[in-house]
Amino acid sequence: MKKTIIIGILSLILVVIIYRAYQNYKIKQEVMNQPIPEKIIPVKIAIPEKRDIVSKIIATGNLYAESEVTIYSKVPGKIQKNLVQMNSRVKNGDILSIIDRDEIGYEYNPYEIKSNINGVVSKVLQNPGAIITPNTPLMNIVEIDKIKAIAAVDELKIRFIKIGQEVIVNLQAFPDEKFKAKVSNISPICNPQNRTIDVEVLIKNENYKLKPGMFASIEFQEGYKKSLFVPISAVIEKLDKKYVFINSNGKAKSLPVNTGSIIGDEIEILDGLTGNEEVIIVGADKVNDNDKINIIKWLT
Repeated sequence: MKKTIIIGILSLILVVIIYRAYQNYKIKQEVMNQPIPEKIIPVKIAIPEKRDIVSKIIATGNLYAESEVTIYSKVPGKIQKNLVQMNSRVKNGDILSIIDRDEIGYEYNPYEIKSNINGVVSKVLQNPGAIITPNTPLMNIVEIDKIKAIAAVDELKIRFIKIGQEVIVNLQAFPDEKFKAKVSNISPICNPQNRTIDVEVLIKNENYKLKPGMFASIEFQEGYKKSLFVPISAVIEKLDKKYVFINSNGKAKSLPVNTGSIIGDEIEILDGLTGNEEVIIVGADKVNDNDKINIIKWLT
């Protein structure tokens, strides 16, 4: 009898243990079978803005003196005196040098070398005492009240450039300044090797700060074009490629884009968008492709 009671108690305990183990297993299975909640990322979207901007042609080249002459003597002899030096400003008719004539039959009568242009002496080539002939260069004079910039323009763009057209010249020597100029000449020939045409523009050289030989970048206005702009924050760069994310049926979708000019806090989209997309402009750095998004209104 006593043995029967003990067996009954042990059987009951075993049943309870098995039941509890089953219940725990059932609960665990229910938890495991529950779907994991999807991450939903809050974002702000906007349609790209269409804007008219100036289309520019950029060409590079160098600065040159408006004109340059080399001074020679008309008579042989010896230089007695130079009356000017490098950087001297001269006018047409100013005396530059005095020459002791070395011509048979002439009484001693110093010969005066005169300038034939207004300008600046850029180089003195002969010193006093030098023996010269009519073929001996004495000095160089440059006219730099105005400076020429000559740049090579692609033949496909030359139709947009006209004589008298106003342009902007940028110089590496003066990065914070822009110089106004006008097209003064267009070459009648095209370089067959690089398919470019030389265009000359003329710049007023106030205070003579512009020097022949300086590097120049010239901006020619081609016209106006319609472009798409989005906030800079919308453009994501990964592995040297640029993307924007758009709303695609409540999910984020990346589109590769090429960008252009930056105006304020917006950037031009050259291609990759049609202009009708809902672009993620806040939260683009938080999403990946196919992430669910929650479009919300942000206080501004």
